[in-house]
Amino acid sequence: MDDRSHFNALFEPRSIAFIGASASVTKWGFNILHHLVKGGFEGGIYPVNPQGGAWFGRKIYTSLAEVPRPVDLAIIVVPKELVPGTMRECAAAGIRAAVVITAGFSETGAGGAALEREVVSIARETGIRIVGPNTMGIFSAFPSPVQAVMMSTAIRQGGVAVVSQSGNLGTSITYRFNRREIGISRLVSSGNEADMKVEDYLEYLESDDATRIICLYVEGLRQGRRFIDTARRITLTKPIILLKGGTGSIGAGAAMSHTGALAGSFSVFQAMCRQANIILAETIDEMVDVAGFLLTQPEVTGKRVGIVTQGGGWGVITADLCEAAGLELPPLDEKVVAELDGFLPPFWSRRNPIDLVAPGRVSMVTDSIAALLEHADMDAIICLGLGYMTARARRWLDSPVLPRDVMEKPARQMIDAEMELLDLVASQIRRFNKPIIPVIDLVAFDEVPDVNIVSYLDGRGIMSYSSPEQAVGALVMALEYYRKRGERAARDGA
Repeated sequence: MDDRSHFNALFEPRSIAFIGASASVTKWGFNILHHLVKGGFEGGIYPVNPQGGAWFGRKIYTSLAEVPRPVDLAIIVVPKELVPGTMRECAAAGIRAAVVITAGFSETGAGGAALEREVVSIARETGIRIVGPNTMGIFSAFPSPVQAVMMSTAIRQGGVAVVSQSGNLGTSITYRFNRREIGISRLVSSGNEADMKVEDYLEYLESDDATRIICLYVEGLRQGRRFIDTARRITLTKPIILLKGGTGSIGAGAAMSHTGALAGSFSVFQAMCRQANIILAETIDEMVDVAGFLLTQPEVTGKRVGIVTQGGGWGVITADLCEAAGLELPPLDEKVVAELDGFLPPFWSRRNPIDLVAPGRVSMVTDSIAALLEHADMDAIICLGLGYMTARARRWLDSPVLPRDVMEKPARQMIDAEMELLDLVASQIRRFNKPIIPVIDLVAFDEVPDVNIVSYLDGRGIMSYSSPEQAVGALVMALEYYRKRGERAARDGA
């Protein structure tokens, strides 16, 4: 039985045995089972507990021997001392993969490490592959959702795979993607990696058609050469974004006690990642920022950036950030200036950044973008200051001194105008096949859902940013990834 069949059992099971089922709401044997059932898995789910009984209308089997065959996957939530025996029962039932949620193994010291070795020995003997132990669980979106994880929020289906050596970091990353309407293909909390390791999951994701981008949280590697060789292959077709834990001496010690991982030299790790064209993120939010860019924007092919702003200060800051990052802000030639003069007010900036000074019509924004992309040969546009129209209209409607019936029409007109602007920007991205990056004032992120322009763009597959720093950072990381990928492709094809 090859490794792929084990991964099929893990991520595409036909049926699941949940061993350690509980009706007590304080136990993971209740909560993870609840998430699995609620998540919509279409195959058989068989709760198992020696006490038997029922779990909210579902039969609880007293042993695996009672469970109907076949069963592909076991979720194990039993006391650590019972895990070895449970593994043997799984083997007798023909189960090919197991997710061992239970903690108390190598992360706790010598006694736990000995127990972990015993579990791995049984797995090797019986041919079962293990996620964990000491794992938050897994999620798989396709073909049927398997939400066997501690996190309770429904996980959106999509193209990002998350593999994390920390359960709570995997949860935090996934929550952030969820908030931006970016879906997950596979989520693995790898735990102690007693059996399957980051490298195994990478090799699976390399050929997983459901996955477009891979996000990793790594504290330490057991098989560094295999990791780099696999990553080098993958980054020719799929970006890998990595957040490293244990970069300092104290953090490295914490990583050892957390999952038993040796963190190693961060400088050596950085150099290895650069060679493999892995994108190194410094924070969770930066990981989400660049993943959103790579998923929702066309490939950026050069450094020439145009800035269109509805406020002068934002344009100045963004120009500084671009220059510091090595991006180019080409000056506008006379032809482009003349075209912009045709529809912009006489006091516009006549330079890049283009300061629209609170434009009176939404077409001023999109016509300026079109002029830059059609006649100035820009590689990307950063569009600053969206969100003010909607925010202002909301203040009218919420004001205790303005009659709502009087303000309803002008407020709705202003909100509709900004939504029209967003639709036009979305169509321009498709038309020009170049990134147009919306930067929206932070206040707009907090608007109510029915007029939240951030959610409006997210729903149309366009990532927006709340600051120029985020937008420029994502652009630069994406550009560097595409540049290195192109250089490698050219060398390999030569």
